[in-house]
Amino acid sequence: MDPSGLLEIVDANNISMCGVIPTTITLIAAKELGATTANLISYATSGDVSGDYTYVVGYAGFIIQ
Repeated sequence: MDPSGLLEIVDANNISMCGVIPTTITLIAAKELGATTANLISYATSGDVSGDYTYVVGYAGFIIQ
């Protein structure tokens, strides 16, 4: 629930996060609408399917309330 913190961490750690701007905008809008929490409901990587964890893409699902 920290849009600016998300951008700072992604930038400082050179993370190649797809959708970082839409995610940031979503967090800003959710907070403006009164949301206070984001709960992780699922996390997986492409390696979970392929078995190859050398290079993976991560996927996360959250419920924002």
